[in-house]
Amino acid sequence: MKEYFPKHTFQNTTSLLNPVFGLQESQALSYIVLDKVFNISKTAIIVNDPFIPDTFQLKNYESIVQRLLKNEPIQYIFKEAEFYGNTFYVDKNVLIPRQETELLIQIISSFKNWEKPKMADIGTGSGCIACSLALSIADSQIVGYDVSPEALQIAQHNASKLNAHAVFSPLDILEDEIPHIELDLVVSNPPYVMDQEKQQMKKNVLDFEPPLALFVADENPLIFYKTIMEKAKKALKRGGVLFFEINEQFGKETLLLFQHYGYSEPKIYKDIHDKQRFASAIWE
Repeated sequence: MKEYFPKHTFQNTTSLLNPVFGLQESQALSYIVLDKVFNISKTAIIVNDPFIPDTFQLKNYESIVQRLLKNEPIQYIFKEAEFYGNTFYVDKNVLIPRQETELLIQIISSFKNWEKPKMADIGTGSGCIACSLALSIADSQIVGYDVSPEALQIAQHNASKLNAHAVFSPLDILEDEIPHIELDLVVSNPPYVMDQEKQQMKKNVLDFEPPLALFVADENPLIFYKTIMEKAKKALKRGGVLFFEINEQFGKETLLLFQHYGYSEPKIYKDIHDKQRFASAIWE
């Protein structure tokens, strides 16, 4: 059997990926591929002791590299994504959790001194927000809603795997009312990318992530925000808070909508890239 050297394998993988991803991202992807396929760590690459892969490993490696070169997200290839210190199962039925969204968990967790809060996550997808809040806020009760049956199965799987006390239920927020009252928090990261923005997006998003969870019509880009603001008024208790992830283009419009629907203390929060990313308001 042929011997392989970790350093050369890493360099070769990076070289293959570099034309598509650039050097920095290619190196990051190569570290993951070598670790997952050959169990080669960054330390092993430095030490560079030879290894002998089996036929299955080599075929798997070649397949993964080809899939990456076709822009398939590595999270879908390995069926996992890191979010807020935990590993979530993901596949093509749910959006890949974004690093930027982790800040939303921090903001909500420190927003007030929560005492056994009742919470709802509208459009839960993989359940990353619901599960992370359940794990971060003691004695919380949270239900995640989604229109997709496949997403709900994935979210429930993630909750069980992480031992997060969250439950999940079907809901089409554009058609149905939120079936709870006296909630302390409603949070949503709804579809907010306009159809006209598709041309600016990368192929790994456009070709692989579920469009139902991403896009809204150009003529009504804030439809989910308007709908949730209206329906959350019946679901929230007085003093309850509504949180959104938003399209950075519509920060001002979101604040005006909060006021239009009777919420108080509307606020915008910026993400790690200094973009307007989250919004909150209180139902008094």
